[in-house]
Amino acid sequence: MLSISSSFLYALLTNRVLLVDFGPDMVDLFCEPFHNSTWFLPRDFTFKGRANTPEFRETYSLGKLLRREEEQKKEMPYVASLLQLFLSYDNDDYDKLFYKSETQPLLKKVPWLVLRSDQYFAPYLFLMPCFRAELDRMFPDDKETVFHHLGRYLFSPSNQVWGHIIGFYDAYLAKADRRIGLQIRVFSLDKTPASLILSQVINCIQEESRIIILPNATTTTTTTASSSGRNRTTTTTAILVASLLGQFYTELNRMYKEWNEKAGATVVGVYRTNHEEMQVLGSSSHNMKALVDIYLLSMCDVLVTSPRSTFGYVAHGLAGLTPWILQSQDIEDEEQRVKEPACRRGVSKEPCLQFHANYYDTSPDHREAGGPVPVIMDCEDFQYGLKLVNRRV
Repeated sequence: MLSISSSFLYALLTNRVLLVDFGPDMVDLFCEPFHNSTWFLPRDFTFKGRANTPEFRETYSLGKLLRREEEQKKEMPYVASLLQLFLSYDNDDYDKLFYKSETQPLLKKVPWLVLRSDQYFAPYLFLMPCFRAELDRMFPDDKETVFHHLGRYLFSPSNQVWGHIIGFYDAYLAKADRRIGLQIRVFSLDKTPASLILSQVINCIQEESRIIILPNATTTTTTTASSSGRNRTTTTTAILVASLLGQFYTELNRMYKEWNEKAGATVVGVYRTNHEEMQVLGSSSHNMKALVDIYLLSMCDVLVTSPRSTFGYVAHGLAGLTPWILQSQDIEDEEQRVKEPACRRGVSKEPCLQFHANYYDTSPDHREAGGPVPVIMDCEDFQYGLKLVNRRV
């Protein structure tokens, strides 16, 4: 979803049509976004099924073409009908030449571009002088809603997925006064035990002094009466836990169930949509469940997300919310101490471009002849990443 939205933005900037080549595990996830048309690559298209192979990259990629030019020390008379743009996280310096404005005139001559990416590369388009003016016209005021607008336009869940979303929302979330989404991604249990992450989550939602967004599960409240003799209405909170480790839901549910019993009312409810315990690549059913979680998270009022998680990026981007981001732990000492503060408010609603080229100066005081560089900052959760912001903090 991150790379498709970035590709769509590039297609708009270069007056191209976007076609997607979904695998069997994705074809049932979304509705068609374009009226009276389709965005699916035809099944009998020439290179369908070959674009992800090493042989295709070696033959057709822009990076390989530019490398051959450099090795032969001359510009190659190359008028192609097709080129591959390899913009995945593991691309090389020649592939990254795509991000230089000087490369774009070559690409204008090529009718078919096969773009392979797993990155949200939209922020880097804002750094390219050849696109900056048009992007300023497209997003004149709020640079933090680029993915929000692109994602809301492109991605409409299929009827089957939407049925699961609405069914769960109406049953568990709709009646709550406040909805809190917790997206917990664990990359390595060896470095970050689940118990440590759970303590961090609890500290974030209960004890962080700037955001007491939930009542403390270890305390009780006293019900007071109004002048009319009726009990004052209690604010209810629904917590949606999205994680492949069920113990986060189990422990939070236990804690707040005990708290509700002490309070004498169901003040906090803890919910999860499924019992998936591991990521299953290539599974349509698993992807549907993941998409249901993403959209339900995007319907929450407050989001707490894991660092470096593209799942969380999509959820808070679709929501148009600035998330609270859990601090990276990666603790290997015996004491297993939780970093303080347990979480920090994000600097932007935008996803992070985690791996990028270093062709443009993004320092706060840098200026160019054509005006100030677009407002770009380092990602708060990824050391070398970049993201769009409205102002530097």
